[in-house]
Amino acid sequence: MSIERVRELAAAENYDFVRGLFVSQMQRGDLELPVLPEIAARVVSVAGSVDADARELARMITGDQALAAHVMRVATSAVYQPRHPIESLQHAISWLGMAEVSDIAFTVAVQGKLLNVPRQRGRVQRMWKQAVATAQWARLVADQSGCQGEPSYLAGLLHEIGKPAALGAIAELSRRSATPLNDEEIESLIAEFHGPVGARLAVAWNLPENVVSVVSGWREWAETGDRKDACAIVYLAHHLADHMLANSGTLGIDALAGDPVAEHFGWGAADIESLWAHADHVRAIVDGY
Repeated sequence: MSIERVRELAAAENYDFVRGLFVSQMQRGDLELPVLPEIAARVVSVAGSVDADARELARMITGDQALAAHVMRVATSAVYQPRHPIESLQHAISWLGMAEVSDIAFTVAVQGKLLNVPRQRGRVQRMWKQAVATAQWARLVADQSGCQGEPSYLAGLLHEIGKPAALGAIAELSRRSATPLNDEEIESLIAEFHGPVGARLAVAWNLPENVVSVVSGWREWAETGDRKDACAIVYLAHHLADHMLANSGTLGIDALAGDPVAEHFGWGAADIESLWAHADHVRAIVDGY
């Protein structure tokens, strides 16, 4: 038997072993998943409250100095085009609005938790860029379609939350069992399990029900009943984010205009082109994280 074949068999055994551990933990309900940072949960709660005010949000964020510094760095960046220097969080909220600053704070808080996967920094960063890009595009799609009432940013940011969560669990199982996996095997396990992991995580994080439904159903947006608009927004935003991050040149405007999701919004090529005009702005925001 050749050395190459021995290596193939060894790799297959490693894959099957780690996969078995993963499935067992899923079935027992004790798969280790990231915990939503307390500050992120509080930001979502405040952002969804009709009684919240700018001072309350500012106090909450300033209670975490590292978070406050990161939020200020993002909020004062040139991409948000402040007319005058922003000197405080309350000033940032006045300029950008509570919804925008809440989104920035939630993104920064969750980012620190999800990017902490040892020896997988590059892979998880790519996942995170896709998530932030989808969130930004989802907000733009919602605005252009007149669906501003949907939880578009949060749903876009978390629509594939199962991927980094599954990666973290797979990497930990591989490490603890001293069973190495190659890149192809890791990607295969993520592809198989990120859906159920994401759905489980969305519930564990006690996210708003409308966000949970989008995380679970955006790929089959046409079959999601009264959540169709929200799922269609994220579906289109995911497509736009993929294309932008691939740096593959000009978007296929006519092809996308012929997609059923564009028909759902009643959009033609001119509408897609108008949306795509924001690509440089979205890219700049993503790079800021």
